[in-house]
Amino acid sequence: MKSILLSSCLFVASLTTLAQPVITANPQNTTNCIDSCSMIRVAAVGNGLSFQWQGDMGSGFVNLTWASATNDTLMICSDSAMNDVDYRCVVSDNNNNTVMSNVATVSTDSCLAPIADFTFTFEQANVCYTNTSKNASTVIWNFGDGNTDETNNNAPCNDYGTAWYYDVTLYAFNDYGSDQKTVSLDLVGLEELSNAIRVYPNPASSLIFVESTNRIESIQLMDMQGRVLQTTNGTELKQSIDLSAFDAGIYNMLITSEGESMFHKIVKQ
Repeated sequence: MKSILLSSCLFVASLTTLAQPVITANPQNTTNCIDSCSMIRVAAVGNGLSFQWQGDMGSGFVNLTWASATNDTLMICSDSAMNDVDYRCVVSDNNNNTVMSNVATVSTDSCLAPIADFTFTFEQANVCYTNTSKNASTVIWNFGDGNTDETNNNAPCNDYGTAWYYDVTLYAFNDYGSDQKTVSLDLVGLEELSNAIRVYPNPASSLIFVESTNRIESIQLMDMQGRVLQTTNGTELKQSIDLSAFDAGIYNMLITSEGESMFHKIVKQ
């Protein structure tokens, strides 16, 4: 008799357990392109199931009121203002039993192909490059003298040994495409221009001076990502740049004189 009662209790408990909703597939992380839509889905078994999706935009999870927020599939449309958002689903049955899904993160990506670009500084025949490409996840360098760098290095240097003419190519890649940029590097002309230009003091805390034996047409101050922070134009043989408004760090100056241009690395203290 006790055995029958125990079996009955186990059977009732088993039915109670099976009556609760059970999630069989959780929503998965995904990436949305800007101005496009994607879907995440939850799968569950149970009687009379209903669904309520919740989202956390940075202030905790709240119920969503979108048209698809009470279905097993949630459609999410992204715009440029969205970043990473977490979603989850509360699944209920007709007995008001509930179960919570795992959290899925929907990330927003531009989905744009890369645009290859770079700057460089040099000292004699040793040239240091800075990758300023947009949207690139991987870069490969061909320095034009038979040397390459395939280590995804954003700031490689190459010692050419001899000041000569080299075609330098940067290849940029991401999941949405590829691009390349080739610059004809004239180390002979750059060496002559470098010998005609003096930059001092370097490092500097406020004013830095650029002095040349030829007219200085323009000076562009750039950060290490290639963004132009300040431009100075003129025809003097000596010009000053005020660094006092900028944070301490390393910057590039693009100096143009007599139609020739060169990069010069400076340090703000």
